[in-house]
Amino acid sequence: MLIDIHCHMNLYLAIDEIMKEAKNAGIEKIISVGMSFTSLERILEISNKYDMIYPALGIHPEEVKMNKDIGNQLDLVVDIIKKNKDKICAIGEIGLDHHFVKEKELYPLQKDIFKIMLSMAQDLNLPINLHTKGAEKIVFDILPSFNISNINIHWYSGPNNFLNVGIDRGYYFSITPAINYSSAVKKTASLVDSEHLLLESDGPVKYSGNSGNPAMIKDVLNAISKLKKIDSKELELQIEENTKVIFPKIF
Repeated sequence: MLIDIHCHMNLYLAIDEIMKEAKNAGIEKIISVGMSFTSLERILEISNKYDMIYPALGIHPEEVKMNKDIGNQLDLVVDIIKKNKDKICAIGEIGLDHHFVKEKELYPLQKDIFKIMLSMAQDLNLPINLHTKGAEKIVFDILPSFNISNINIHWYSGPNNFLNVGIDRGYYFSITPAINYSSAVKKTASLVDSEHLLLESDGPVKYSGNSGNPAMIKDVLNAISKLKKIDSKELELQIEENTKVIFPKIF
C-alpha cells in the first residue's frame, strides 16, 4: 500500500483529476495537511468528500508572514481542531521557519503558535507533521518539552547533527520527490533506517518545474529502494507498517 502522508489537497483546482492519477499509480491513502487559518475548513470538506483523503490540521510557520491577523485567530484555530479531534489524524503542518521567513520580529509569534500546536497534539494524543526549515536547532530544543509520542519531520534538508539527533530520538522522516535531484534529501533517505521512513508528495509544490502530486510517491519509493538497495516491494511493506505506527487513525 502506498500512502502520501503530506499533501496540500486544498490547493489543487482539479482534485478529481489528481485523485484519478493517484489511484492509477496505486496510491490508497493521502493525508491532507493544513497550513493557513482559511484552509482548515476546506480540508475537512475535502476529506468528507473523498474516502481516501484524511485531514490533519495545523498552522504553518509561514502563516505569520502571510496573515497579519493570525495572532487574533488562534482561539478559533484551537476551537476548530478540538471540535474535529475525532476526525483528524495528526496536527500539521506545524513548526518553525527561519529560511523563507526572514523577518525576525515575527519569530516570537511563530514560536508561540508552534507551542500552542504542540500542546494540542499532546492533549489530543495526536502525532505531528513537522516543518523545520532553517530553525532546526530551536525546533529540536523545544520538542522534548512536550509528551508527543510520534513525530514526523517533513522534507528534512538541514544539518547532519540535527538529523542524527532526530534519528536517535526515533523520529520519522518523510521523503519527497526532491530525492531525484537534492543531495540533502538523498542524505536523509540514506541515513534514516527504513523503519522510520515515510513517503510524501508535498503537492502541489513544484519539482523541477512540475507540480507535485500524490502519484509521484511511487517514484519516491523506487528512488529510496535503489539508494538503500532494498527490494521495492519489501520497502513498500515496511513503509506501510511505519505509517500504521505513526498515523494509526487513517487505518
